[in-house]
Amino acid sequence: MDQPTPAEGWPDGPLTEEEVRDLLGGTDHTDDPVRAVWVFDGGGEGAREAILGDDGPEDVAEGTSASNGRPVDADDAVIDLVLETTDEYRMFSYTYGRTGLGWQDYGSEPAESETMADTLESYRLLVGETELKG
Repeated sequence: MDQPTPAEGWPDGPLTEEEVRDLLGGTDHTDDPVRAVWVFDGGGEGAREAILGDDGPEDVAEGTSASNGRPVDADDAVIDLVLETTDEYRMFSYTYGRTGLGWQDYGSEPAESETMADTLESYRLLVGETELKG
């Protein structure tokens, strides 16, 4: 993975799982259609609270989804995800970067990357079909 850079075309706050599901099939953030979307649920409560605030996303995103103004439950907020296409995996994270809090683009890894396959063992397949053998 590359050093993170501010992600272009992403909303100002965390996404809901419903919004993340809508990334399936799209090409807004990848060259090829997204065939699977992975989310990371771990990191410990301390890590999520550092991003989402003690009481949930209202500390960061005024309690609403970044893209449509709906309330975001802290348990539903997605702050780490991987988009899988036929050729690559692309990782994004809602975290602190060079320009402050926002979506960061960690670049891509080729589809045959064993490193990414190992990384995704700690992620949850939210939607789509993967080529990973499990």
